Amino acid sequence: MPGDFDTVKERVDIVQLISERVVLKKVGRAYSGLCPFHSEKTPSFTVDPDRRTYHCFGCGKHGDIFTWLEELDGLEPVEALKVLAERAGVELTSRRDPAEVEREKRLLAANDTAHFYFRQALRGTERGKEVARYIADRGIRPETADKFGLGYAPDSWDGLVGYLRKKGYSDEEVLAAGLVGRSDRGAFDWFRDRLIVPIKDGRGRIIAFGGRAMRADQRGKYVNSQGTVLFNKSATLYALDAARAAIRKERSAIIVEGYFDAIALHQAGFENAVASMGTALTEDQYHVLDAMRIERAIVAFDGDAAGQNSAERRGIDLAQQVQRAVRRAGRGAVTATTGLAVYVTVLPADTDPDVLARRDPEGLLALLAHAKPVLEFVLARIAQRSDLESNAGRRQFLAETLPLVGGEPDQLTRELYLGTLSSSTGVDQETLRREAAAAPPPTQRSAVPANETPAKQTAPAERYLMALLIRFPEEAARTELAPGDLDDPDHRAMLVWLKAGKHPTSDLPAHLAAKAAALGVAAPELEGEVDVAQAVEIAALGLRERNLRRRMKAAQGQLARANGGDVGTVDGEVAQLANELTELMRRRERHTVLQAADADERDE
Repeated sequence: MPGDFDTVKERVDIVQLISERVVLKKVGRAYSGLCPFHSEKTPSFTVDPDRRTYHCFGCGKHGDIFTWLEELDGLEPVEALKVLAERAGVELTSRRDPAEVEREKRLLAANDTAHFYFRQALRGTERGKEVARYIADRGIRPETADKFGLGYAPDSWDGLVGYLRKKGYSDEEVLAAGLVGRSDRGAFDWFRDRLIVPIKDGRGRIIAFGGRAMRADQRGKYVNSQGTVLFNKSATLYALDAARAAIRKERSAIIVEGYFDAIALHQAGFENAVASMGTALTEDQYHVLDAMRIERAIVAFDGDAAGQNSAERRGIDLAQQVQRAVRRAGRGAVTATTGLAVYVTVLPADTDPDVLARRDPEGLLALLAHAKPVLEFVLARIAQRSDLESNAGRRQFLAETLPLVGGEPDQLTRELYLGTLSSSTGVDQETLRREAAAAPPPTQRSAVPANETPAKQTAPAERYLMALLIRFPEEAARTELAPGDLDDPDHRAMLVWLKAGKHPTSDLPAHLAAKAAALGVAAPELEGEVDVAQAVEIAALGLRERNLRRRMKAAQGQLARANGGDVGTVDGEVAQLANELTELMRRRERHTVLQAADADERDE
């Protein structure tokens, strides 16, 4: 788009743009001021309006209006172009449908209008003032609340709906923006009696909202706007717009889970903090940060009991996410400088980034400084609970760790970690190298070794269910699933062990532990606060339905071939199977409806 860049460069006054950040004084035909890129007392920074450039004779920084925004705000070139084009009123050359562009503008404007409504409710209603006191009690200063645009959604069925209608937005538009829901009673406010957090894209445009419950009886402590053309949760990093400049300057990003964790970190001076909104880091979020060409991202796991207990599993998930992202990018490595390096730290017991940032920022800084590369962190966690003094313990340790190390895309890094495993177990590195190379790659980890039941002979539904049970082993004892419902003999053996309360990796025999680890890698992410028990039960009922249909088909075939006295017996079996199938489908439908209803209640 060279034509667009030239046009925008001509239209934007570089002196006016820079003077919004730097006090400039006219010196001859140019302008001078203190350089914003380094500390100085004597001005060495100049702006040349004729050449439309800036230059610092002290630190050597040089550029134009685009590099100015790239350096100070951390924007990508195309993003800087879009921001400056909007400022100058330049319509950029685009292949997008003009109607699509106009619709996007309408949805963004609807979000801005809704944000004004939420802000006014926080300031101007009695309940809003209570919420403001709650915000203050959390240690968030008024200026910080204003910086992040916190608001309040009144406890009204359609207050926002009516407000947006008055402002000229159709129900279809606000539904498409994710601001409202729709039921038999018509459109209703998606957020009701919730503290509102606007979610912005990297350019600072409001694309969605998050809402925190203000009452104990509300379903779902946090809910987000529904997915829209503007908002894809898995590709969005909360507070990236506020953190971009610091991330670029520090060449690193701190990743926490929640909105208020990120807000607290910014308030405490950690301005390169972003939130992944409930996950550790998705592939899409990794790519967003990797595109900024920074050196590292540090993921901070909460120190509460749940965070401590799940740190290993979440670390494994994170390592696999990053390995897939790096592999798909076709370059770099998890722990090498050729790609974005991801590190992990676990906060002290019974604390989280929000609390630590306010009470002990120096302690948080030290924890971040001592964060470990994600793969090193995971291997250390597995080693910590493994019996490395016995042959069986070392074999089990390798069964769990070799697939992870084998999935490392960078050869040099992979060799370094193979050396670590060799030192821990006494197995020579060449043997480990061969074993790691033979392990199925992460993208095919749901497959099984050649001497076991081939993946194509094991139904995807069965592998999905077993992956769920590996991830949530406590559900195995609750499900009505029986070993005979499974085709794969190893799956049957695993189910028996899990129903007996065994840990899916530390307590299983080595060959089952290896397969369990492979299934765990493929374990699905359950969105938000999905009821795990219902998800498992729906999957189990689906599997049993498949088996019943298979048995019915066989019985019907036998009935077709039967004659004489066999007919009545087989016919009765078919009828019985039909009744079982009807009852099972009814139960499955009820669970599915309950799960959907729970999701609706959580979101409402």
